[in-house]
Amino acid sequence: MATSSSRDPVKQRRTTGAQRNPGAHADPLRDTLARELLGVCMATLKSYGLNSRRLAQLALEATSESTGRISRATAVLAEAQRLADAASKWVEDPAYRDATGRPAVLSVRDGDSCSFAALAHEFFPEWAVADVLALGCKANVLERIGSHKVALLNSTVLFTGNSLPILAYSIRTVRRFLCTAEFNRRARLAALEGWPDRTSFVNVAEDDFREFIRIFRPQISGLIEMSNRWLFQRSRLPRNRHRRKRLAGLHLFVFRE
Repeated sequence: MATSSSRDPVKQRRTTGAQRNPGAHADPLRDTLARELLGVCMATLKSYGLNSRRLAQLALEATSESTGRISRATAVLAEAQRLADAASKWVEDPAYRDATGRPAVLSVRDGDSCSFAALAHEFFPEWAVADVLALGCKANVLERIGSHKVALLNSTVLFTGNSLPILAYSIRTVRRFLCTAEFNRRARLAALEGWPDRTSFVNVAEDDFREFIRIFRPQISGLIEMSNRWLFQRSRLPRNRHRRKRLAGLHLFVFRE
């Protein structure tokens, strides 16, 4: 996270030093901000139907749980992730492209090494091909072409209108943002060491906001696709096959307060 400033550099260094070594005077502000963060999370969770008493109980349970176990949100999103991985291979693997270099229309039937059935068996080995196809169509990733072929609409799995996957996705989004924020608060030279995190915001009318979404939706999709393509290709390099890996990427969204 970064903001521009024309303040005196000496004062900036003093401020930065105080942030790295917070004293007793910082505790009240820290507690106030922590309470506000909790309030934002509580207000959002109430919109999912949880009341204050239940939230307090869940918060108490959360403080006593081990952080080392597998995330339930990850488990909820596992099917969507496998569908996204299948779509990524469809986009990235030359064997699944047509003569123009675009994702090819695939056969649903078994037998072809580069068919949709082959993708389904690779990423959903315990599923029937028809069930994978139904999942892809429901998530607006695929569309049927006749009775035996399928085309890729996009490689983005959509959860719009489905509360539980949206809640799980929100948990993952918040965790990723807080991970970046935690790293950046320890970085001494944000321009060189910090993980990129920028925000643009202006007060706008509702019509302008809708126009903003229309204009930037394809820009965001293109940037995400470019990022995913680069990461996917690097992960497949021979020198990286046996190295320890962790999830990394780019996470973008439009907001309105």
